[in-house]
Amino acid sequence: MKHCITIVAALTLLVSCTGIPQTTVQTDKVPSVFPDYTNVVIPSNIAPLNFRIEEEGKKYVTVITGGADKAVIGGQKVEIPPRKWRKIKQHGLIGIQVFVMDDDSRWHSYRPFSMSVSEDEIDPYISYRVIPVAVESYQNLSIRQRNLTNFREKVIFANTMVQTNADGACINCHSYRDYSTDNMLFHVRQYKGGTVMVLDGKLHKVNMKTDHTLSAGVYPSWHPTHDYIALSNNRTHQSVHSASHDKLEVLDDISDLILYDIKNNTVSVIENDSSELENYPNWSADGRKLYYVSYRYDGNYGDKRKNEMFLSREDFHFNLYSKPFDPDTKTWGPTKLEFDAAARDSSITWPRVSPDGRWLLACISTHGVFPLDQIVSDYIMFDLENGSYRYPDELNSPFAESFHSWSSNGRWVMFSTRREDGVHTRLYFSHMDENGRFSKPFALPQRDPDFNREFLYAFNIPEFMKEPVHITPRQFASFISGTDATPAKYETKKGE
Repeated sequence: MKHCITIVAALTLLVSCTGIPQTTVQTDKVPSVFPDYTNVVIPSNIAPLNFRIEEEGKKYVTVITGGADKAVIGGQKVEIPPRKWRKIKQHGLIGIQVFVMDDDSRWHSYRPFSMSVSEDEIDPYISYRVIPVAVESYQNLSIRQRNLTNFREKVIFANTMVQTNADGACINCHSYRDYSTDNMLFHVRQYKGGTVMVLDGKLHKVNMKTDHTLSAGVYPSWHPTHDYIALSNNRTHQSVHSASHDKLEVLDDISDLILYDIKNNTVSVIENDSSELENYPNWSADGRKLYYVSYRYDGNYGDKRKNEMFLSREDFHFNLYSKPFDPDTKTWGPTKLEFDAAARDSSITWPRVSPDGRWLLACISTHGVFPLDQIVSDYIMFDLENGSYRYPDELNSPFAESFHSWSSNGRWVMFSTRREDGVHTRLYFSHMDENGRFSKPFALPQRDPDFNREFLYAFNIPEFMKEPVHITPRQFASFISGTDATPAKYETKKGE
């Protein structure tokens, strides 16, 4: 092999014509890279994990190997060619060696790190809301979908496609039935409002607010076997702190649970105790139990209610409950306390059951019902087979972890976190083994490694999808603008 020779002071450096330094100073540390992709477990169908080398230097070389396949990339930004990436990750273990030249033109070789490629694939698509961090700028909110096998992102729908200068709108709570986009929904608030539903590929708009319910439905959970959707009714308010590390407090002064019957277009009440703030319903895997959270508030019911609730917000400790359900008769059993978070001076929110029915992952924080805006919110996971629980430190960080979802095979968790800068919510993934242990989380891959540092919007409500949404944004906008919501009928329960 021919070599190019460079003479530098007392050290002779040999750099092969492939660009790999041959004589180096060994550095006994793993290089600092952003995002931190060192020693992670990744799915076999994921896009290239591009990163920036954070070590100081004037030249950089990175060697990425898998079996006999190799990519040599120069520069501080390591952007891996997709064809090379596909070949390299086929071997199951990816080795990465970083070389950095210092100011004296000496090459330093850092300790290699690896990426282990799991045989468990990840769902090829995800969707999420993209929203400004500023609380008054929700008008620029959009729901977007991303192909995880590459870097393609498309808008599903955006507020700006319908709203006018005089009439604002807000969209939230996109959700899919069994990870399929032929049956999905999202809710449009304010102008041209209603629950926009795709049922077997056809568009519908429903008004779930009735004379017996306090609002339209949000935070939906599709029943796994029958044509039902569990939702919460919420009257939500937000307050901006003037003297607190928490920037925002989101509270419901009233919230209930409802069941929407898709075939009959009816709404019935699941729970509406006037002293309970019920929220975040989620079905068990067999659909015979509904999990949710609730906090009992016996305070003022008059004009001062919102203010009193805000002042006592740190006492709001939501517990985890469940109710048995017979989907054939549409009847409910007695409420059961599953986890007493209040006894631990904590608040539990956003319960999500794994597809196999064994695990329940939830957020736990100091108080309140909206983990996104807590300084610290962590995860707690329950083994539904034996009733045990633990705090998965392998997922948690010093900052807020919030909305999360399971992949369709139950092997991957996607979650939103503020671990990078404490302000902007980003999406991360982790693999779970058969014992319920998670691998080191890794950030959603981006074409430009600097994306997360430069993008000033936040991500939340991440959901996995087996396929992309086929209805175009323009079709959604035309339908929402030109269609009135069909009122749902209220269905009384037996005994009412």
